[in-house]
Amino acid sequence: MSKHKNSTDAVMENGDVQMETISSDNQAGDTPVTETGNPASEDRNLQLEQELQEALRAKDEYYNRMLRIQADFDNFRRRSRQEYEQVCLCAGEDIIKKMLPVVDSLERAISCFTENNESCSWQEGVQLTLRQFIEILKSEGVEPVDSVNQAFDPLVHEAVFQEESETVETPMVVAEMQKGYKYKNKLLRPALVKVAVPKS
Repeated sequence: MSKHKNSTDAVMENGDVQMETISSDNQAGDTPVTETGNPASEDRNLQLEQELQEALRAKDEYYNRMLRIQADFDNFRRRSRQEYEQVCLCAGEDIIKKMLPVVDSLERAISCFTENNESCSWQEGVQLTLRQFIEILKSEGVEPVDSVNQAFDPLVHEAVFQEESETVETPMVVAEMQKGYKYKNKLLRPALVKVAVPKS
């Protein structure tokens, strides 16, 4: 009897142990395992955050660099356009300056014509040539400087003669020896003039 009882007790004890083991397993299975306290997961999140910040900094750097390059290109394009316009203007000035003496010669030739002389074909040809030159210059933006009976302006007039006069209160241009011209509102050649000044 005592031997059988001991066996039964051992089985019961073993059973209790098994029941306790099963109960422990059930409790462990019912409780979810979280990784909030996992050091490896926190390190990974920190690494991703650092990579994101580096990517944002790189994006801002590339964007600012793009803006600087765009501004430099706009400045380069504006300077190139201005330089091109300046080159064209200078080239036009050189050609026109070479044409002005021809116009002066034609005007002097026409001024020698008198009303007593009979008009002939060569005189008409000279007048026609002068008109053509003047029309070409005008179409290119060349215009003569107003001189005679105008107030003397040292910016556009160059006095080669001077005389005193009681009829003027300020220096006035009374005669023009050589016409002056402007090219696109820029003085191309000053007018050579005779100036009357108030009598002292």
